[in-house]
This record gives sequence, structure tokens and C-alpha cells, in this order.
Amino acid sequence: MKKLSGIVTIALLTVLLVSCGLGGGREISLIPVENGDEFQYIDKEGKIVINPQFSAATVFRNGIALVRTTGNKSLWGYINEEGKYSIQPSFKEATIFSEDLAWVVSENGAPTAINTKGEIKITLQDAETVRIFQEGLAAFSVTEDSKVKWGFVDKDGRVAISPQFAATDNFAGGKCAVQNEEGKWGYIDSEGKIAITYQFDEAEKFVNGHAAVKFDGKAGAIDEAGKYVINPQFDGIAEDGELYLIEQNEKYGWATREGQIVINPQFVTAFTFNGGKIAPVQVGETWGYVDKEGKIVINPQFKVALPFISGVAAVLSGEKVGFVDAEGKYIINPQYDGISEDMLNYIIDGSSSYESVDTDFFNIAPIVARINLNTPEGLTLASTVGDVVTKLNLTEEVFSEYTTQHTVLEDVVITNDASLDFSVWASSHNEVPDGWYTISVFNGAAPVQGYVYTFNLSGRGADKAENVVAAIEKTITGMQKDEVESAEEGYIVYKNSTQNVYLQSSGSQVIVTILKADQVEESGD
Repeated sequence: MKKLSGIVTIALLTVLLVSCGLGGGREISLIPVENGDEFQYIDKEGKIVINPQFSAATVFRNGIALVRTTGNKSLWGYINEEGKYSIQPSFKEATIFSEDLAWVVSENGAPTAINTKGEIKITLQDAETVRIFQEGLAAFSVTEDSKVKWGFVDKDGRVAISPQFAATDNFAGGKCAVQNEEGKWGYIDSEGKIAITYQFDEAEKFVNGHAAVKFDGKAGAIDEAGKYVINPQFDGIAEDGELYLIEQNEKYGWATREGQIVINPQFVTAFTFNGGKIAPVQVGETWGYVDKEGKIVINPQFKVALPFISGVAAVLSGEKVGFVDAEGKYIINPQYDGISEDMLNYIIDGSSSYESVDTDFFNIAPIVARINLNTPEGLTLASTVGDVVTKLNLTEEVFSEYTTQHTVLEDVVITNDASLDFSVWASSHNEVPDGWYTISVFNGAAPVQGYVYTFNLSGRGADKAENVVAAIEKTITGMQKDEVESAEEGYIVYKNSTQNVYLQSSGSQVIVTILKADQVEESGD
């Protein structure tokens, strides 16, 4: 969801239940706005600086913005404030830059940290998810014994805190909120030692020495020793500079950092002051702005209003987004279809929609290693069906009298994202007289005509069938590729004097068929 009218619901849920923003002081130079189906950048006077051309766009941080190209296979890259690519769009996933590093994921790649020149600094081959660096550490997850565990790496790629937590936040103020397997949250220091014991239902970042927490359904705040500075008493709380935005009985107001209410909870919803002098509030069905005494300074008139940043505030009027000044006058008339989701998060609490990446690495090696074109599963093209029964410790019943392709191994786990079905091609039964009738009798001496490896891919492997086929091709030796037949039939054919090999990708399946050279059957019959 990109439109302001849609994503504001997400922001409210994120901010108002229990959330801890990063405080004021944020600036914005160019504004990513949605024009039709594409994002462009405008300045604070509404002048177009970078033309519409992106399917997603972030705000500029230290002169760099993360953008995604349009088209069926859109990719992520980084631009400067002139709209020129500083790092070409070549990534399937990417984060914003934080502490001069960003995490990127290429096609079938693991999370990799790059610098602002695009140079690779770290690769975490086994990580499932990685987050941006904060205070020199980046959270990453791995799967161990079917459980997701989180730890941290430093900027040298060294595991600084071993994976052991059920969930984590990012470091802030020298501490990080972590969750144990029982679902309780506590805090660790930068060495991974427990600084505040597991006890909270929810726990947010430390900002200015305090952190918002929830305990037994109520929200409060603690200091760095874990002592309550505001006892859990509110339904929701959000850090707001020298104040806290609070929720009580489904209404919103403000309290001091000691918990004393200074603006009574009276508004339908509200956002933080965000380091400014006025904050957006909802009164009835519309939004306006109040000062720190709770007085209305811009009359409620907008469908949605967001906090001010760099002297401007995004508002929704009708179904279009515009920007107003501190007096509520339009600097840029409502004309845009939305602002980027990243800009929304940046305005609300200084965060980004793009703070983590998931690995796209699918381990093809175990699949390729399982295939043996000369002795599939220890058998050969000279084997009989009796040999198959003996070698694979089967019974005759796996061979059917009604088909020539028999699945003898099924759902063999290769990796978490790949399983194997192995089939044998053979006429395994003979028709023999039985009085007036004939019956089918298993023939252990029947020759094997071929074998079929069928790999069923799932998870990260679901869209990697072509990659698997390409990897298998690289291992084939002593055979010649039949370019003509491969082009005509839609599958890849290799041949030599004794056997034909057919490679085929079909959806999330990879099929490898091995036939005797004198067989006329085609792959997939």
C-alpha cells in the first residue's frame, strides 16, 4: 500500500500501540511522491527535480536514496540527488544505507553488505534475514533445529553475538530489545549480556535514556536500569521528545516523561510533535494541529495530516496529497496520488520500510550432487528391475503392470526447499497364460530402459528451477548438446553413444531423464 490514505492505518497501529520514535531533528531535502503508478521527487516548493520513473522510492539519507525500477522484473538500486544512479539497479532486495553500509540481495544470492561505492564488504551465506547496522551491529537470523534464532554481526562480518534470541530489535542507546522463547522481552548490551531481564510483553528502543514497554497489557516507560519511570498505566505510549504521546480509553493525549498528563486524552487519533511545535490530531472525522498546550492552531479540515518535517507537512485532501506550512496554508496543492511508504515511516519515527533483507540463496549444490548420470542411485542402464529392487531395498509391488514409469523413491528430502522423486522406466511385467486367460507376472530380469530424477522445489527454491538446470548443465561431461532438438522440443538434450539425457524445468520442478541411446521414448511420456 503506497497511498497516504491507505498506509496511515499501518502507521497508526505501529506508532500508537507502543512505539518509540527516534525523536526530532530529521530533515528532508527531496520528497518522493506518487504520480500515477510511478514515483518522482519534488522539492519543498513543488518543483519536479527527478522525473517519474520508479516503482518505489525512499527519502534521501546522506545524499543517497534507494529506488526500484519499473517493469515485470523490477530491481533495486541507489541514486544521488540529481537522479543519477550511484549504484546501478541490480538487486532483488536492498536496504537503505545506515552507518555507510547497506544490505543487498542479488538473484539467488545471500545477504551482502556493500559500501556507498557498491563494493562488497560482507556476505552472510547462512543468514535468513539481516537488518541494517545500528551502533556498529546488525541483527541477523538463522534457522537451527527448525527454530529461528537471532544474533548480531559487526562491520567486519564477525559474529559479535551468537544467534540465540527468538526475536530482536536494533541497537539504540547502547542496548537492544530481545525476546526469549517464552515470548518475553528484555535488553542486552553490545556484548550480548542481559542488561535488563526478560519480563515485558513488548519493548522498544531506548531514546534519551528511556524506553517504552508494555507489561500485562499496559504501557509505561523504563530507565536504563530497568526501573519504571512511568508505571504501566496507559493503553499505548510513544516517545515524543520531552513528552510521550499516550493512549487512554481509546483517546490520545500527551504526558511528561515522568507520566504526568499535560494534554488530556481527548483526540480520536494523533501523531507526535516530531521535534516541532505542533502535532497532528484527529477531531471527529477530520485532522488539524494542536500546540503543546493542546490548543487547536490549524483547524481540523484534512482527511489525514502527518507531522511536520523540514517545515512542511503532508496532508490528504479528498484523495490527493498536498503539503502545508505551519499556518495550514498550502505550499503544494493536493495533486499527488500518495507519498512513498518509506517517507511515511521516516516522518513518523525516523525509520524506513527497507531496513532488512531476506536471503534469496537457494543451495543448489545438494541437488546437483544427488544426480549421477552414469550410475543413478547406484544403478546403471544395464541394470534389471530385479537389480533395482535389491539395490534400493524395495518390494516388487512398487512396479506396476499398468505403466512403464515406476516411482520407486518418493519425497526424499534433499534440502528444506527441495525433495526428490526417483522413477525407473521398465516393462516390469510379462503376460503369461493362465488357463483361458493371461496374467501379468513380475519379471525381475526385465531390462531398465531409463531413469528419471524429479526434484520438487519449494520455499526459496520455488522459482529457481531454471537455475538448477543451468547448474546441472555445468556438470555434464563426455556428452554433446543437441542444439537442434533442444531448440525444437523446449527441453535440453545431451547425447553420447550410450545414453541420452533430457533436462527440463516445469514450474517448480526440475526433471532429469536418462535413457538408453537406442530408446525412442521422450522425456515426460
